[in-house]
Amino acid sequence: MKKKILLAAAIMSVFGFQFSAVRAQENPVVVEVGGRQIRQQEFMKDFMQSVGDNLVAKGATEAEKRAALDEYVELYANFQAKLRDARAMGIDTATQLREELAKYRAELAAPYLIDSAMLSKILHEAYDRNHYAMHAMHILVKVGPDADPEDTLAAYNRAMELYNRVQGGENFHDVAIEEALRVNPRAKVQPNEGDLGYFSSFDMVYPFENAVYSMQPGEISKPVRTRFGYHIIKLVEKREFYGKVTIQHYWNRNQNSRNEVALLYEQLLSGTPFERIASQSDDRTTADKGGLLENADMRQLPAEYITIVSQLKEGEFSRPFYTRYGWHIVKLLKREQIPPFEKMEPYYRQRMARDPRGSASRKSFAKHARQKYGIVDLTTTPVPQKGKKKKKNQPVKMMASIDELTANLTKKVFSGRWEMNDSAFKENPVVARVPGKEYRLLDVAHYILHNQNSAPSTELDYYAQKRYEDFLDSIAIAYADTQLEKENPEFAELVEEYRRGLMIFSYNEQMVWTKAIKDSAGFAGFYARESAKKSLSNPADSIYFWRTRARVVVFDVDDSRCLDSDKALKILRKACKKNLSSADMQAALLEKVNSKKCESAEPVKSSVELVEQTKQNLLADDQWKAGVYAVHSGKGYRLLVVQDIIEPTIKGQFEARGYYLNAWQNEVEENLNKELRSKYRVKINKNVVSAIKF
Repeated sequence: MKKKILLAAAIMSVFGFQFSAVRAQENPVVVEVGGRQIRQQEFMKDFMQSVGDNLVAKGATEAEKRAALDEYVELYANFQAKLRDARAMGIDTATQLREELAKYRAELAAPYLIDSAMLSKILHEAYDRNHYAMHAMHILVKVGPDADPEDTLAAYNRAMELYNRVQGGENFHDVAIEEALRVNPRAKVQPNEGDLGYFSSFDMVYPFENAVYSMQPGEISKPVRTRFGYHIIKLVEKREFYGKVTIQHYWNRNQNSRNEVALLYEQLLSGTPFERIASQSDDRTTADKGGLLENADMRQLPAEYITIVSQLKEGEFSRPFYTRYGWHIVKLLKREQIPPFEKMEPYYRQRMARDPRGSASRKSFAKHARQKYGIVDLTTTPVPQKGKKKKKNQPVKMMASIDELTANLTKKVFSGRWEMNDSAFKENPVVARVPGKEYRLLDVAHYILHNQNSAPSTELDYYAQKRYEDFLDSIAIAYADTQLEKENPEFAELVEEYRRGLMIFSYNEQMVWTKAIKDSAGFAGFYARESAKKSLSNPADSIYFWRTRARVVVFDVDDSRCLDSDKALKILRKACKKNLSSADMQAALLEKVNSKKCESAEPVKSSVELVEQTKQNLLADDQWKAGVYAVHSGKGYRLLVVQDIIEPTIKGQFEARGYYLNAWQNEVEENLNKELRSKYRVKINKNVVSAIKF
């Protein structure tokens, strides 16, 4: 029996070894760094995310893909060696890196700490709505979110009054103007007062958006409350929305130019290129480009443009149409289709992070987290009954209460000015438990203290209970946050990517960029080697040379009554023959100033300029030789004393530092990579790389 067991074990070990060998062949080692083996599966995952997917999408040739793979594996080996060295230096545990990573992690974690089902519903809702552009007007009765009940009621009554008026037939635009002037009699009322133009999902606050997308064109809503106040909304138009458009347009701002624009339209019908018509447009920013507006968002265009463009096919141009800005003709070149939901989802998630609609899915997540992780609310947990039976109608006693919190709150909490005293909490019971931790009532008080802000006044016990519920949500989400890496491998991987990115950035900063800047002797040697290779005859090297330069002393005389220009020229020509300094030249000019006619406090201003030919506007082409020149301007003039003409020469080490520094840093990095490859025995298995297909 024992022999059979040993034989079976031997057979299993052979098969196990063979199975492992097969798996190793299927996933061979691509790179080895310091004894760590990085296999093909891990390597290719990084490669495809960084480079490969784009190459495949662009339909790259096999030669292009091979070149990219060979280049990437070299960079990848250097990257892994740097990571190894960064850990050896303790960069991964540095306080600054941990703090920065914590910020990135919080952003990355946000989408995971919400109810995915509810979030999916909201994201799909946004996507469905994005297929339509809504043109709406509104009348706003302003009232803040923290207004007193009396002010809120007054605003609502005013809104209802306005609603009844427009619903009864009064002009919506006129009523919008009236309300704007009632709030601010000095307001500059716009011709389109109350007209919001076209918009789509996420462009308006969520309650407003919900109201608009539930309406039909021509319908007027009852007052809708947002944080800005009460809105009476009129939906003007609902159109299919295709995303961004590329158009050409002609615009004539003259409102009486109908006949002129009609003639241009006839020319278009006769075959005149749109570019020629658009060159006469009053939109000077696009006239020189044939009236081109590329990838224009609907929020950049007048509402009438959206209406017209939605009726055109690509390549068609419109009839002349009128807006409050004048007369227009538009040609549609390209209309984008809204991408599939999968491509739009990251954009919606990003917008959700700054949108109140995200709070609903977050609160729902917190509710599920409390159940999932067994988070106990002791204020709703009955005290276990021992011995005696509970009497009929006797209230159930809970294990904890927040009564002490309510007793310590004051009305100042509604204005965000409540102050607390820890010693006032005598009982301070445990009110909640999460795995491995207990929270006391004082923790709840501190939560309120640090999160209080202006809020509608209400009963303190009601307020305390609401804030306590928020506290429970926060600790549930905080605990769920601690479990993310365990429960979501993709999240853990994403955080690790950020960690490695921050490590490499910090490592390069220390070992390459800063090191190169501080190594003045190394840079001097690099400059000496590289500058010797530069040639003025090579156009690519022109940035390393000074072109012909001139040293010029400039004298500005604002008023020729102070000093006649001919007299000034004679003075300076004599000064040049005597090789006087610029200060002596100015003194000689000031000595001849006519103080009786001169009212200027500084009749002669001077400066010394060193200018480079083709990169200056001080000297004219015929002034690039030693001499004195006068340039008249208004009632004054400028005198130019060209002292020296300096022939082209190579820029010095500090003059050209910016041009050489990047190349110097690259050399420092190359030397570092060689050192690290030797230090950590980096090996690239070329035969494995050459066999990779993607």
